[in-house]
Amino acid sequence: MAGKHRKRPGSRVRVPERRGPRPIGITDATTRVEHLMTDAMAAEHRHTGRYPALCGADVLAASLTDPGIGQCRHCREHVS
Repeated sequence: MAGKHRKRPGSRVRVPERRGPRPIGITDATTRVEHLMTDAMAAEHRHTGRYPALCGADVLAASLTDPGIGQCRHCREHVS
């Protein structure tokens, strides 16, 4: 019947496994290259506007609407 859904007795909902912190991408205003960093790194340095990337680069945050021109291959290697 439409609109009358019930869970089957004994059925369970699977919750996806958490794998740890996922890196976030931020575009550098000077080079327009997207670098990766963790949430913790972003939170720690948010008051300065400059963020340390996984590759070690010092990133000056660009506008969130800037798509950039590519991704940093060194940051991607740290994630793999």
